[in-house]
Amino acid sequence: MQQDVPPVRPASTATSPFLMDAARSETGDEGIDFRTYLRILRQQKWRIVGVMMLFALLGLLLAQRATPIYRADVKLLAEPVDSKVSSSNQWLSTSLVWLYYETQKEVILSRNIALQVVDKLELVQRAQAKRAAAAEAPTTLFGLDWRLWLPEQWRRKPEPLSAADLRIALADRIVANLHVTIGKNSQIIQIAYDDPDPQHAADVANAVAVAYRDFGLSSRMNTAQAQTQFLNEQLQVLRGKVSRAEQALQAYQEREGLLDTGSRQQIVTAELAGLSEQLISAQARRSEAEIRYREVQRLQRDKGSYDSLAAVLQNSLITKLREKQSDLSRKVSELSERYGEKHPKMIAARSELNEADRALQQAIGKVVGSLQQEYQVALQQERKIRGLIGQRESSMQNLRGKGFELAKLEREAENARQVYEQFLSKLNELDVTGEYDVSNVRVVDEASVPKGPVKPNKPRIVLGAAFLGMLLGVFIAFVRDRMDATFNLLEHAEAKLGLTGLGIVPLMTKRDLPTVAERLAAATPHSPFTESVNHIRTGVLFSNVDKPPQVVMITSSVAGEGKTTLSSNLAHSLSQLGRTLLIECDLRRPRLADIYGIDRRSGLTDLVMDPEKVHDCIAKTDDGDNLYLLPAGNALSNPLEFLSSDTFARLLDALRKKFTYIVLDAPPVLPVSDGVVLSRRVDALILAVRAEQTTDRMAREAVKRIRAAHVEPIGVVLTQASAKKMAQYGDHYYGDKGYYGYGYTSHEKGRRSAGA
Repeated sequence: MQQDVPPVRPASTATSPFLMDAARSETGDEGIDFRTYLRILRQQKWRIVGVMMLFALLGLLLAQRATPIYRADVKLLAEPVDSKVSSSNQWLSTSLVWLYYETQKEVILSRNIALQVVDKLELVQRAQAKRAAAAEAPTTLFGLDWRLWLPEQWRRKPEPLSAADLRIALADRIVANLHVTIGKNSQIIQIAYDDPDPQHAADVANAVAVAYRDFGLSSRMNTAQAQTQFLNEQLQVLRGKVSRAEQALQAYQEREGLLDTGSRQQIVTAELAGLSEQLISAQARRSEAEIRYREVQRLQRDKGSYDSLAAVLQNSLITKLREKQSDLSRKVSELSERYGEKHPKMIAARSELNEADRALQQAIGKVVGSLQQEYQVALQQERKIRGLIGQRESSMQNLRGKGFELAKLEREAENARQVYEQFLSKLNELDVTGEYDVSNVRVVDEASVPKGPVKPNKPRIVLGAAFLGMLLGVFIAFVRDRMDATFNLLEHAEAKLGLTGLGIVPLMTKRDLPTVAERLAAATPHSPFTESVNHIRTGVLFSNVDKPPQVVMITSSVAGEGKTTLSSNLAHSLSQLGRTLLIECDLRRPRLADIYGIDRRSGLTDLVMDPEKVHDCIAKTDDGDNLYLLPAGNALSNPLEFLSSDTFARLLDALRKKFTYIVLDAPPVLPVSDGVVLSRRVDALILAVRAEQTTDRMAREAVKRIRAAHVEPIGVVLTQASAKKMAQYGDHYYGDKGYYGYGYTSHEKGRRSAGA
């Protein structure tokens, strides 16, 4: 009877959040995980070390074959300031000092200096002698001219360089191998030359220093001589100009009877200054008189009283007349009260008062008239002074043209004299410079023959090559890891296949196996290997808590992934909970009968044909009281039809009633379709993938075929997983003290044995 397997929860919901986070970090879904990089480096460390050592060896070979280069250096003291030269040539600015030394560096590296070295050391003659010696060298080998073996274009000798071209080529070579260093906080210039010949390196370095010193001295001498010659010529011309300018000035003064512009300017300035002061005083007096006169005119126009005028108020006569008028007014007032208007005394007193009034008005009139006359006098005086200034300016207008001409002649004579004096002073300075024949460049340390080469730096080359090798090794390691499509972690299988990770079957070496791997759980009940199988058993039983699976099928993508080992050991683990039957359904490559030492002639195929042979086909194993084995039996021509038959389905239903758990060791999914057919008849299907061998493409294709049969695997198991390699992904899972490690103590083993 065919049974449909209920849908199983997707792996993403069955996996713990911690495992999913680890899977995401390994697959690169969340940013950069530096632990992943460290894991890759730990995994590929020997490959990286191998590439690094290979490059270091290549670097050592290159360093050994390289031509040794010797460096000779000479130190110079270059002072930018010459104490015996005028201060106008001194380098006072720090930026100019820096510019000076940079200029000297370019001078030393110039071809002109190199050409002087070539001539001094006679390098052209040496090169021609070497070329002649090489031409006379024998070219025979065992009596035969070895050049005849070369191609014709190689036998053709190149045209020799001319002496001029060879001289330039040697100078360019010197410049290319010359190194100049300027001191940062000193006046020291270091010149170094590199050459395969240590003696030649020292000779060239010393020759460059001497050539540079001579070049500076000769350049200064040549410059001073050229400037002296130029100044002498110019002085002759300027001397004639000064003489002609002075003669023209003197002749003009005598002809026109004029003083020099300085004396004439003083006289004119004094006269104009006096007239200007008088004009200012006249303008002030006229302004004051005008103010008083305008006030009188205003009072006349308005018919007002002159009593308010300041001149009237300040006049002493008017003041006395006012006092007399006041006394007479009081007297008239007293007599008017005593005698009346017609009394003779009253008439006499009033007559006196009227007389006093007339006298007061006459005095005021005289003051007002004096104000008008004062204004007219001040105005006339101002006009007269202005007329004098105008007359003076008019008389001087005739002399202005002559003054301009005189000033022009004076300026020309003075300018010619100043230029002549400047050139004469410069000539005197250059005479001092020309006599000063001591160079400002001195050799501090001459170059000596170097004892050892500076190139190649063998340790640096080896270390550099090793570093490049390390970088290449790291690059290769990351490329290999990126291109690795296998499963290194159970979390990888979960993330890539979308299945629940049920557990891991550790990889056991031959020295760790007391028996065959398929029976290891029975032989080592307290080992980490058995614990990992028990962990898988727990995952299978809890895949459906309400109805745990009874018939469990183990398959894989291809052969050799450890599904038989997993089936056998899982069956032993389930046998500790109840009667368990291990059925070998891989009819094409049966192995379980030989593993358990059982006669393989009777088995599954025979039991299907004759159900009465139960006792002959099902054998009890030596690995436990509850573990039974049903081997494949006799070979069939078409195993697929056999497994898909109703007879096989009825047999499986009958076995369900006799055993608590049934484990099917099914064929791989990709090579044949037997496993897909069997998946429709079981309660749970487990996919085994081999660590670091099974590719995700193969596993995905296997899951795709299983799901095409409307069957959902309950999970995936990572088989043959190395604990040491997995420890590189995280000690919390796979370290030597981790769950799948080999770190159990005897005390822990005893406790786990009791718990099992």
